[in-house]
Amino acid sequence: MSNESANNSENNSKNNNLTLVLFHNDLRVADNATLSKAAELSGNGQLLLVYGASLADGLSDKNNHPAYHYDTMGVARQQFLQESLIDLNASLEQLGNRLLYLQQASAVSDTFAQLNELIKAQQVTDICVSKTDDYYQNQVYALLQNKHPQICWHIETTATLFDELPLESLPKSFTQFRKKIEADYDLLHAEQDIATCSTPKKLSPMPEGMLNRNEYFFEAQSSDEIGLDEQTQQSSNFKGGETNGLKHLDEYFDSDAPSTYKATRNALDEWTHSTKFSAWLANGSLSVNTVLNRLRRYERDVIANDSTYWIWFELLWREYFYWYAVTHQQKLFWFKGIGEHTPSTQFDQKPLEKWKSGKTAYPIVNACMHQLKATGYMSNRGRQLVASCFIHELGLDWRYGAAYFEQHLIDYDVASNWGNWQYLAGVGADPRGCRQFNLDKQTQQYDPNGEFIRQWQGELE
Repeated sequence: MSNESANNSENNSKNNNLTLVLFHNDLRVADNATLSKAAELSGNGQLLLVYGASLADGLSDKNNHPAYHYDTMGVARQQFLQESLIDLNASLEQLGNRLLYLQQASAVSDTFAQLNELIKAQQVTDICVSKTDDYYQNQVYALLQNKHPQICWHIETTATLFDELPLESLPKSFTQFRKKIEADYDLLHAEQDIATCSTPKKLSPMPEGMLNRNEYFFEAQSSDEIGLDEQTQQSSNFKGGETNGLKHLDEYFDSDAPSTYKATRNALDEWTHSTKFSAWLANGSLSVNTVLNRLRRYERDVIANDSTYWIWFELLWREYFYWYAVTHQQKLFWFKGIGEHTPSTQFDQKPLEKWKSGKTAYPIVNACMHQLKATGYMSNRGRQLVASCFIHELGLDWRYGAAYFEQHLIDYDVASNWGNWQYLAGVGADPRGCRQFNLDKQTQQYDPNGEFIRQWQGELE
């Protein structure tokens, strides 16, 4: 990848610039350095704002193993993404432009081909993207740079607390990372709030020739098109988009929930018992800087205790996995992970399907899997339990579990998802090796009265 503002000179006349923003996991207008950079570059020129669905699907190295394949994104995840794009489009329209949406139109015209055609036809001079830990998305960017060497690329930070890894190298464990970061960068207690990027007051228009190209304009899909049934719509409290993310952020910190977070965070199914920021952070509807500043304000104005610190602790876990993915790149998807030894687990279709459908011999696991399918969400404790069952009780190749989570989780984050699965499979960043949970003991601890299992029908008939 080129560095920020790379390849060619930035001395193109603003009047002649045609800047393209390629949204990925930065679906917001506030604190979005990529959008701000594009607004500055386009000046009196023109601006294309593009979201391309599944740009990396055509990469041969992504599809060379069935462990990574699934036919369609889960319904709840599709719905959350749709809501996020609807909100983004509304915000962009208020600023004088609108979102262009590339999707698979036919078997011979994938989104990557459409994007290349658009770039060529509109004579794009500048492309703005956000830095990402997504190995395959970075491969897409590299291919685009090779195909269009005349274009100037601008790569901005929108997803992390740090522009670059703030250490000489990534420590082997999270604990080492956390201690070094807290010793050198006390962001939670810094005198000044974390700097955020101002929202553009106005955006340059798209080229006139695009105004009637309705096939590119983003239009929300209906519930029927997504496959969303009434039960799925009613069973999730998550609503996608920057507006809903900021609303949730305020509601959470206007409550007492942050002050008890450490004690309640392992609950299996209570809305206020964990922050629930992950879904909006994952697709960039919320900025991590905005979340941290809101946490700092809560500590100043309300209370600072072990629970509020633990919210910071979880943000550091997210940061660690981001740099873990950047450091290890394609090893994030290898069966042996970042280790030297291949696990003894294997692929077996029958137990895999039982796990997916919530028909294992473990009611707590079944309930969690039913919850995931219906809502696109599962608590962190639930994820640990179903992954432990998948790897240890069922003896399955961890990659198939990670891919199923990728398919369905509304808060899917490439680094956190695959990094955590590696961690539990003993091929990642855990210095203790494999972690196996006693499912009976965990059931007694977190669902002693069986309420969660009954609610999500975990008992086999």
